Amino acid sequence: MHHTNTQIGSYFVSRLTAALIPLGLAITLVSLPASAQQTEGFTPEGLIQEILQLNPGLAAQRLETLAREEQIVSAGALDDPRVNYAIAPASIGDNIPSALGDTLGVRQVIQLSQNFPWAGKRQLRTEVAQAQSTAAHLMTQDLQLQLIAAGRRHWASWWDVHQALTINREQQQLLTEQEKVIETQYASGSGLQQDLLQVQTARIQADHRDIVLEQQARRVRARINALRNRPTAAELAATEEQPQPPTLPADTVLHSWLEEANPALRGARAEADAARADRDLTYKNDFPDVQVNVGYNELWNASDLRLQVGVSVNIPLDFGKRSARKAASDYQLNSARTDIQYLHNQLLSELEQALSRAEEAQHAIELCREQLIPIAQQSLTASQSDYQEGIADFSNVIQAEQALLEARLLLSRSMADQYQAHAEIDRLVGGRLWPFEFSGH
Repeated sequence: MHHTNTQIGSYFVSRLTAALIPLGLAITLVSLPASAQQTEGFTPEGLIQEILQLNPGLAAQRLETLAREEQIVSAGALDDPRVNYAIAPASIGDNIPSALGDTLGVRQVIQLSQNFPWAGKRQLRTEVAQAQSTAAHLMTQDLQLQLIAAGRRHWASWWDVHQALTINREQQQLLTEQEKVIETQYASGSGLQQDLLQVQTARIQADHRDIVLEQQARRVRARINALRNRPTAAELAATEEQPQPPTLPADTVLHSWLEEANPALRGARAEADAARADRDLTYKNDFPDVQVNVGYNELWNASDLRLQVGVSVNIPLDFGKRSARKAASDYQLNSARTDIQYLHNQLLSELEQALSRAEEAQHAIELCREQLIPIAQQSLTASQSDYQEGIADFSNVIQAEQALLEARLLLSRSMADQYQAHAEIDRLVGGRLWPFEFSGH
């Protein structure tokens, strides 16, 4: 038994050394600053540029914003003037005293009218349109920030799943080679069936993990391509860039940025401004509009009686409709103002949750780099040495390999989680944490 363990253990030493060299390099790269790394392939900046240029939802929202802008000019404009024309059928063929009527052979009535709203109504209509246009602009900004955050989150997931695939395939290769050695020893009668079953079980689990990760990559690719307005199965390049989120300022600074720059919150305030102006306009409708009329009436024989000028006003009687409209406008204004407070609380809650996720991920990253991975490496070396000396079971080697695998996967996942949490924080603070310059049109 000692002789067999020595043979297998010697092989494991060589394989472990070969496996730990790329692992050490990977961990070193993870620890390097962004400026010291090669940036190739599929970058988050390139993905975001594509999304902002090609996403149809953002294009639709931009068009809606342009439409709102155009409505500002017309909101405060006067109504179209009206022209009324009438004839007296019984006068056809009569001796018409006017030259025009005599030429046409009929008496006519022509009237031009123009409606003038009560003072202040046009201004309030313009204010409503301006506030709605501002809200539309802010909705566009909010959607753009959502897409930027989504792009960063999905890019981090794409990086993480490929890191996990690389790590798992190294494990698959190691387990496959271990299985061959133990299988040979077992066939010659110098190995244990239990060792062979253990390494086969670990290899099957690694094979299944590879399938799971491939399907995860497929789902991430579909989400990314949807944002890019591309076919869901369109190929994506791998990414070599390490997730490098910006440093977080103090919580008080982030809260201040949220108050000042979050477009959803600012948009809710603009909607409240529109509701306030609409409420004022509803109350202003208790005052009548004025219609000025200028007409020419050929029913009069005397020429000095034919030109007529007049004024008409509507009588703003209630009959329950005006008080109901005013009550509705009050409710809408109060609803809009309440929405601001509700949204404000929601955003603060989301910010606190994102900060918590970022702190948790940072702790996991430090734990993996400083303790879990070094300890797992030492444990694997020790368990292999003990097995070689015949003082430990092969299961210890398998467990140590699994612990190192899990630590490496945890580091990758935590780096992606931190990047994603910072992307969400950036969205909540209006892009001030992680400014992005869109180079498209």
